[in-house]
Amino acid sequence: MFKKKPRALAVLLIVLLVLPVYSSGASGAEIQTYQNPALEVIAQKLETISRSKGIPSVLLKTIAYCESGWRQFDQNGEVVTGSTNGTSNPALGIMQVTSYDPGDTEEVNKLKYDIDYNISRGADLLNQKWQIVPKIGDGDRNKLENWYFALWAYHGWLAYNNPNNAAARGEVAYQDAIIRKAATAYFPGLVSPVQITPVPAELLPLGTLPSSSQIWNTPEPYTLGDLTSSTVGTTTRISGQDRIDTVNQIALNGWSSGAQTVIITRSDAFPDALAGVPLAKKYNAPILLTNPDQLDQGVIEVLNTLKPTKVIILGGEKAVSKSVETRLKAVLTWTSDVSRIAGADRYQTAVLIAADFPKDASVAVATGMDFPDALSLATAAAANEMPLLLTSTRSLPEVTRQDLSKRLPGKIYIGGGEKVITAEVVAALTQTTGLSAGNIVRFAGSNRYETSVMIAEAFFPSTQEIYMATGLDFADPLAAGALAATKNACLLLISPQGFTTNGPTENYLKKMASSTNVKVIGSEASISEYTVTRVKYLLRQM
Repeated sequence: MFKKKPRALAVLLIVLLVLPVYSSGASGAEIQTYQNPALEVIAQKLETISRSKGIPSVLLKTIAYCESGWRQFDQNGEVVTGSTNGTSNPALGIMQVTSYDPGDTEEVNKLKYDIDYNISRGADLLNQKWQIVPKIGDGDRNKLENWYFALWAYHGWLAYNNPNNAAARGEVAYQDAIIRKAATAYFPGLVSPVQITPVPAELLPLGTLPSSSQIWNTPEPYTLGDLTSSTVGTTTRISGQDRIDTVNQIALNGWSSGAQTVIITRSDAFPDALAGVPLAKKYNAPILLTNPDQLDQGVIEVLNTLKPTKVIILGGEKAVSKSVETRLKAVLTWTSDVSRIAGADRYQTAVLIAADFPKDASVAVATGMDFPDALSLATAAAANEMPLLLTSTRSLPEVTRQDLSKRLPGKIYIGGGEKVITAEVVAALTQTTGLSAGNIVRFAGSNRYETSVMIAEAFFPSTQEIYMATGLDFADPLAAGALAATKNACLLLISPQGFTTNGPTENYLKKMASSTNVKVIGSEASISEYTVTRVKYLLRQM
């Protein structure tokens, strides 16, 4: 958050964002407590942050009321802490956020004592849910009814929140409770009643979750929120003098205030970086690439700017040599936290990286032999907190099979057709995990660009930001994918020749709102200005 500031000082500054109140106990010692801002101020915060995140403010306001009564602190001046809701973390603050690393003291303190940050994290989580649940209607974010499944998922994308299941318990489902509360003036003068039509319970499957393969129409009558169509997104290019410098520029642009963690891997091969994209999302870390035998000067300059307190090297000493590690430690004079994740080969390295992810998370599987079909999948996996495992083309490596046998994934997503990952590998995945054929999803277009669009349509049917990178090299898209994942944004691969009229890429862009921001990665040799102009035209930005 604060560039080049010591961690303890950053935490202290965050705590000072709310006004502390001191009272003396019986012993005379001062006890620090906190007060909530006035309700009028909280209302303004909720409106401002929700609109900046592309969320109708009535939704964020009502969630905040149902979760905490618009309170960051309770009557004793302590942080409002709720039930764990099935997670290992207590729910914190006005938005009752449970998705955080309890060992990250700075993050926890920001969630506890910075009400703006807590609201923003809640908004980001709601946006993440919007992207992973089945699409409703035309995906218009300003139609309140289109948010029904996202509201459901905010409390957990679980059958427990199915209205039919809730009715059987004599309860009201979370999302229906939100809708009912929105229809009331729960804070007279600050909120007005808004009618939102729920998805009829009789259309929902009994005892399970709605399927993304089913068409879900917008419930009628529908109500529009307070998002304005006048907001026009921007299209900007991030480029360096060469492929490595472009990766460095991605890190500097994406983490302009510094990064606590940085991931470093080799610049001349893709597998370790590919599996590392989900890890980058987990640690909110940029990926930097270096020559295997010499730490690039540009990387040193980026490290001196970002001032990470933790650096993770991906790959063994053949991938990133011992001399590079030694030089890295000499450069990082402010920290000694340098670790390496390295297996006997690329497949075991991917398994070791996957150890950082829950055993019940869905899994992405890509070939360890080539990168094109896997690039967009790595970003989608990262954005949805899934590990990415590698396989050979014709057989499932034993180390990968053993790891999958210990997991309970709900789904497995495969990048590429049968020339990339054969039916024999799919059969091995089925046998190892016990998943049905319907829960092993393959993305296979006629080429890498169509596959990229298929992945975008599945995971990002609507998005506030799109990253575009070449499909001919792995450096730009992998580094861009790490940044895109932290923004819950998609990665589209673009040919140097652009994309065809009425083809998959063009049709996908036509569905996006004009407020969509686009980051073009690489030089004009990678993605031409003519292509960028077409993108702006399709997004109605010119």
